[in-house]
Amino acid sequence: MRKLITMILGSIVAFTLNMSVANSAASEVRVAFFLEWPTPNQEDKVKKLFDDALGVPVKWTNFANGGAMTDAMLAGDIDISYSQGLVPFINAVKSNAPLKLVDIAMEYGMGGTTCITSKASGITKANASELEGKKVAVPLGTMAEYVFDESMKVVGADRKKMEVIQMDPEEGAAAIVAGDVVMACLFGGNSIKSALTVGTRLLTVQEARDAGILGIDITSVTTKFMKENPGMVRTFIEVTHEANARYRAGKSDMNIIAKDAEMKLGDMKDTIGGFKFLTPAETKKSMESGNLDAFLKGMGTPGGSVDTSFLPL
Repeated sequence: MRKLITMILGSIVAFTLNMSVANSAASEVRVAFFLEWPTPNQEDKVKKLFDDALGVPVKWTNFANGGAMTDAMLAGDIDISYSQGLVPFINAVKSNAPLKLVDIAMEYGMGGTTCITSKASGITKANASELEGKKVAVPLGTMAEYVFDESMKVVGADRKKMEVIQMDPEEGAAAIVAGDVVMACLFGGNSIKSALTVGTRLLTVQEARDAGILGIDITSVTTKFMKENPGMVRTFIEVTHEANARYRAGKSDMNIIAKDAEMKLGDMKDTIGGFKFLTPAETKKSMESGNLDAFLKGMGTPGGSVDTSFLPL
């Protein structure tokens, strides 16, 4: 009888320990995001709704580009990168980085990511070959570089004959304003607005759309955080999609979003108006057989990089 009781108690202890491990969660969640890149869930960020839903403090850190987000994730400083550019993610997983794509932040046209030529250079799409031999600013390894490459195919200019200088958007905007480069490819409402004071878009938003140039930003997580805290990953995505639904219904507090994005209200509305925030069902379709899937396959992304199991379907 004593032996039986001992076995039962041992089983209870083992079960309790296993449940404790299964339900273990991080003491905080560290999230990467962009300024000048307004999204509906920034309202939830400001109102601490993520903290309430996750049950722990959420620490948000802004980054200049998606490559820097990847570096921070690999260094163990960031758990979730929200609205990371797809190209930086692809470059990372091609190098066997332990990251997983778990959601689509948004799809967007070239209103939010574009290439701008200076008016002083006299270069337009009609004579874009004159970019060859000139200095151009591009944030390498980002969606802006993808836009640069695709735009050059449309206008018939050879990237290899240009002096491509690595510059984050804010730096590229300053360089074109100063006359140090003849073209800057950039993202972010404030940077684009600054560059447009001295330049024009090489391709209009409609021309880029007609050429099939589509931007996709995603939510990525470290595989370690995903495996140790699956419930937190799911909750983060659920809160984000609830914010997206609120935005689609016209119920977002645009003033809060603008302030958190560090943008003027009118500029913020122009930028976010160019974004498409997908429903969970649309997201799953894109991830499995739509735009995202096609983009990943076209870029030679390793299989197993995407996990749709956290979507609130």
